[in-house]
Amino acid sequence: MKKTVVTSLAAVMLLSAGTATAASFPEFKFNGDVKLHYRWQTADGEPDTKGGKFWFRLNAASEVAKNLTFYTRLTTQHLSGDNIGADFDQDHYHADHATTLDRIGFILKGKNFDYTLGRQDVFLGQGLLMDSTGYLGTNRGAIDGLTATGKAGVTNLTFVAGQAWMDGDEAKVYAVDASYSPAKDWKLGATVAGVTDRDAGEDSTHYGINAAYTAGKATYFGEYGKSDADSQDKGYALGISYGFDKKNSVFAIYNRVEGNADLIPNTTTYDNNGKGMYYGFSHKLKADTTLDLFYKDMKYISGDDAGNAYTSLRTTVTYKF
Repeated sequence: MKKTVVTSLAAVMLLSAGTATAASFPEFKFNGDVKLHYRWQTADGEPDTKGGKFWFRLNAASEVAKNLTFYTRLTTQHLSGDNIGADFDQDHYHADHATTLDRIGFILKGKNFDYTLGRQDVFLGQGLLMDSTGYLGTNRGAIDGLTATGKAGVTNLTFVAGQAWMDGDEAKVYAVDASYSPAKDWKLGATVAGVTDRDAGEDSTHYGINAAYTAGKATYFGEYGKSDADSQDKGYALGISYGFDKKNSVFAIYNRVEGNADLIPNTTTYDNNGKGMYYGFSHKLKADTTLDLFYKDMKYISGDDAGNAYTSLRTTVTYKF
């Protein structure tokens, strides 16, 4: 049954991508995940809400030439209950579900750098300035463009240039992300990025620094980001993660991200225009199955809801194949 489902979905992806890749179908490699999720949320002045979601992602890749790989991703997400917690733009798709071929392109492996050309995720620093890895579909931070990732001496480098995949928007995204380890158990990083928005006539430049230090089973980390916006231009996060053993780990993070700190609205790892605590627990049920518990206790920073508190309790089971 599992093989039949994967093969059927692969055929859909190939038809969507075009006939040029059909000849290499037998050499496609597949992987992905299935997530079952439920959450309970509260907010000052609003009724409590709750709901679940089912999320399926299937990645396919095939080497079409030496050192050149074609990749694509088919993803679908369905909501239930109060239809909350969507990782897609509910105005663009549907209130309760979305299905899309949302990643597609080529990866060229070079001597020192790998190059990805196409529709792809962007993750900068520790995720404060930009993180689209937890989303799907249009208007959620993916770009159509080119990234180069590799190493120059002791420095890890990522270069990004592309256009945000958004409705009716000409936002161009550029970034240089660098990190290195000055000493054992230390990692330092910095990011410079820019967004050019021709439709709105607004350009912005963003800067970030981050650091992480591992001591035994604990890792301490933090990130600070700032843009050149006139107001609400800063964000930071400080946290600790602790791995008890190979199966169990926890984390706690204080974060405060103002509305103009991240590159594309609502594509930060944290809450845009929110401040407060994140808590998480992860337990590996099997080698391919994980149970995650997450709770956040936050307040809005600005706007009509400034100072209002909101919470979210979430449980997720993830199966990777």
